[in-house]
Amino acid sequence: MRKLGIILIGLLAAFWVHAQEEITNIINQQKTILQRDPENVEALKKISFLFLNKADYDEAVRWGEKLLEIGSRRQDHTNAILYSHICLGQAYMMKGNAQTAFNHLGQARSIGEESKQDSALCSIYNGLGLYSANIDKDYYASIRHFFDGIEAAKRSNYQRLHTILVNNIAGIYFLKRDTVGLRYSLEAYERAHAQNEPFLIYSSSANTSFMYYLRKDYDKALQYIKEAEFVMLQNDFYDQTNIYALYGHVLLEQNQPKPAVEYFKKALEQKAKSQTTSIVFAFCGYAQALARLGNHAQAIALLNEALSMTQDKNSKIYRDDVLRELSSCYEALGQYNQALKWHQLLQIENDSLFNTDKERALSDMRVKYDSERQENMIKQHKLELLQKAKKEQLLLAVLVVIIVVALFLYYLYRRKNRFYVAIVRQNRDAIRREQQLVERIRLLGTGRLEEEVPKEESSAEKYAASSLTEEKKSNLFLRLETLMREEHVYTDNLLTKEKVAELLGTNRTYLSQVINEQTGQSFTQYMNGYRINEAVRLLSDPENQTPLKAISSDLGFNSMTTFYKLFQHTVGMTPTQYKDKVQELHRTDRESATSNILTE
Repeated sequence: MRKLGIILIGLLAAFWVHAQEEITNIINQQKTILQRDPENVEALKKISFLFLNKADYDEAVRWGEKLLEIGSRRQDHTNAILYSHICLGQAYMMKGNAQTAFNHLGQARSIGEESKQDSALCSIYNGLGLYSANIDKDYYASIRHFFDGIEAAKRSNYQRLHTILVNNIAGIYFLKRDTVGLRYSLEAYERAHAQNEPFLIYSSSANTSFMYYLRKDYDKALQYIKEAEFVMLQNDFYDQTNIYALYGHVLLEQNQPKPAVEYFKKALEQKAKSQTTSIVFAFCGYAQALARLGNHAQAIALLNEALSMTQDKNSKIYRDDVLRELSSCYEALGQYNQALKWHQLLQIENDSLFNTDKERALSDMRVKYDSERQENMIKQHKLELLQKAKKEQLLLAVLVVIIVVALFLYYLYRRKNRFYVAIVRQNRDAIRREQQLVERIRLLGTGRLEEEVPKEESSAEKYAASSLTEEKKSNLFLRLETLMREEHVYTDNLLTKEKVAELLGTNRTYLSQVINEQTGQSFTQYMNGYRINEAVRLLSDPENQTPLKAISSDLGFNSMTTFYKLFQHTVGMTPTQYKDKVQELHRTDRESATSNILTE
C-alpha cells in the first residue's frame, strides 16, 4: 500500500466552539469590544485564537502581533506575551515560516514551564508536536511532545485538549504506518462523544477512519468517514479536502479509479479553506488515480503542483509520496532518466533525515536473520542426526566446542562489562573529587584566578614584537583555563582559534604555541577534550535525562558522528554504552543501599 498522510487535527487548544458560523459571531463580538477598548488583552487573546482555528493565519498573525506588542509594553509575560507566542508559533508554522514558528513556540515553552501554567503548556506541547511532525518530520519527537501535553492536561484537568492530544498521537502513528494508533483514535472517539463536542467527534472519527484504512478494513473506514463528513457539513468545518481525499483513496484501494477521481476533484474544490498537507494528500491520490487510468501526463502535472506546494509551504509530510509517484509515472512513460532523477532525489531527502525507524528496522532485520539462521542450523543438525547416526560423536564434539565458545564469549562479555563499570566508577569518583576540590578552593577564597593572575599588559601586537616569556606563557595558559572552566566557551560550535585569541587579547600563533607546549595538543584537540570531559560529567549523573543528540549540540559538536567517535576514543566506550552503565550502576548502588537498610 502506498504511503499516505493525514493532517493532524487540532492545531491548538481552542477555547471556543469550532462551528464556523459561531466563530464568526464571536469574532464580531470581540471586534466590538476592541473598538471600545483597543488594548483589551482577553479580547485580543480570543480573537487571535479564533482566527487560528478558522485557518485564517494572516489575521491570526495580525492580532497575535498586537497582543505581543501590548504584552511587551506592559511586561505581561504570563498572560499576553505567553499566549501571543503560542498563537504566533502555530500560525507561522501553518504559513510555512518554520524558523519564526520555532522561535515563538520556544519562547512560549520557556515562559510556560517557568510559570508552571499547565493549561498553557498543553497548547505549547501540542504546537511543538505539530512542528516536529510537519516541519522536522520527526515523529518520535512529535509523540513525546504530545505525551508531555497529555500530562499537563491531566494536571490542569483540561479534558478538551487531552482529547485532541490523544487524537494527534493516533495521527502520528498513521504517518508511521503503525496500526497501534487505532487504540488512541478510538480512545479519542469515545472521549469526544462523552464531551459531546462536534469538532472533537469530527476529528476523532476522521482519524479512526484513517486507521481502519491502514488496516485495509475499508467497510469500517467508510463507516467512520461518513460520520466525520456528516458532522463536518452540519458545522461547516474547514479542511473538508482531507475527508473527500480519504474517500478517494478508499475507492482507489477498492480498484475504482473513476469514482475516486470525482472525490479527488471534490476535495480540491475545497482547497482554499484547507491545509497544505490535506491538499498535497488529495493531489497525490488524484495523480495515482489518473495514472491507473493511463493519463500519466496529467498526473505528472498534478504532482509537480503538489511538489511546489511542499516547497513553498515548507511541508515535508507528503513530499516523499509525491517524489515516489513522479518516478513511477515517468517510468510508466518510458522516460527512465526522469524516473531515476526523482527516485534519486527521494533517496537523498530520506537519507538526509535522522530516521530512527531505519535504525530500528535494521535491528529487527538482524534479529530476524539471526533467528532464522539459528533455526536453520537446528533443522540441519536434526537432519544429519537422522541420516548419519554414526556422526553422533562428531556432533557431540561440535556441541562441546559451541558450549566452550559460548562460555568464552560470555567470559569476554563479563570482563568487558566489568571494564566498563570500572571506567564509570573511575569517572564518577574523579568528578566527585574535582567537585570537592573546587568547593575547598572556594572556601579558602582562592577560586578567583583574576585576582591571583595579573592580566596581560595590552594586546596581541605586543607579542608580535617579542617572543613569549615563560611568565607570559603561564599567564596566558592560566587565563585560557579560566575561560574554559568558568565561561565554557568550548560549547560554541562556531568557536575558532581567532575568536579565543581575541578573548584573551593575544594572537592565534601564541595561543597555539601555549596550548601545544602546555598540553601537547592542538587547539581542536584541547577544545574537544573539554567537551568530552563535560559530556562524561553530564552522562555520569543518573538523573540527567538529556538526549545524546542535545548533549552533543549543547557542547559544541557539529555532528553526532564526531561526538560518538571522540567519546569512544577518549573513554573507551560509546556514549550510549556509558549512559547505560551509569544507570545500571545507579540501580545496583540503590539496591545495595536498600538491602543494607533492611539488614540493619
